[in-house]
Amino acid sequence: MNSKLSIILEKTFIYRCMLLILLPIYFFADQYTDTRETLFIFNLLLLILSSLSFRKVWIQAILSGVFSLLGEPRFSVMNLHMITFHWITSFTLSAFIMTLIEKYLNEKRNTFDLITSLAKSLDSRDEYTAFHSQNVANYARKIAEEMKLSPRICENIYMGGLLHDIGKIGIAEVLLNKPATLSEQEYKLIKQHPEIGYNMVKHIKRFKSTGILHMILHHHERYDGKGYPNGLKGDDIPLEARIMAVADAFDAMTSKRVYRNQLVWEDVFTELNQNKGSQFDPLVVNAFYNVFTKEGSSFMNKQAIPDRNQTLSLVNG
Repeated sequence: MNSKLSIILEKTFIYRCMLLILLPIYFFADQYTDTRETLFIFNLLLLILSSLSFRKVWIQAILSGVFSLLGEPRFSVMNLHMITFHWITSFTLSAFIMTLIEKYLNEKRNTFDLITSLAKSLDSRDEYTAFHSQNVANYARKIAEEMKLSPRICENIYMGGLLHDIGKIGIAEVLLNKPATLSEQEYKLIKQHPEIGYNMVKHIKRFKSTGILHMILHHHERYDGKGYPNGLKGDDIPLEARIMAVADAFDAMTSKRVYRNQLVWEDVFTELNQNKGSQFDPLVVNAFYNVFTKEGSSFMNKQAIPDRNQTLSLVNG
């Protein structure tokens, strides 16, 4: 669960510190303001902070009572009925906010767990492509970040990378692991995996709204329109899918497969460079090169990085 919003919501310690700072300010609020609007804003802010700080109902009940007492500036004329009313309304509001936060975080956790489980079940079928989905997801997210896409889109692209080949679950292992060249009929069956994957998960609303379905269905489209399954061309291919195509090809070329060993670095860069504008979006390939040259050996964990000058010459060529 990598979105910035999720990370922010998990920072309960920060919200607790803010709550401790605001409590005494709220207690003495009547000394510098007597407007109900200001006190109401203070009270609402405290309720939001308490909901962000603590995710237990009984804690919210106690804090709501404390806020209700602190909101009564003249203790000599306290109205028990009003304090009780404020307590109940404050607790209801804070509990509602807390429930919304927990629902959001649980949905994010469940979605991420589902995606991770599906990706692992796919990768476990073939020792040669183990971790392929994870690698593609990492590369695609780095490319997206280099292209200055929003954090939310980068997170969606990462999840799409984990699921981009999910349709291969519907392909017989004898074809996926065949060491010899595939026949034309066998290749047609392999080419069905984007549509199989799309049909498997198209009912999940979140995958549609986040573009994950586009990545699953279109990551084998080509920039020149000669890809599959729909023969989309250029900018008609969703950007997320264009990014996925480069990340997928890079990991495929740098991984050992049942039918060949991984390519040497010179061949990988040459292949990507030669296919800019035909198979791959040139802007995506350039972004990939930028990431690789910036991060060096930290970008890959499979084999040594070639000489930096050699890499730059290949990139610039």
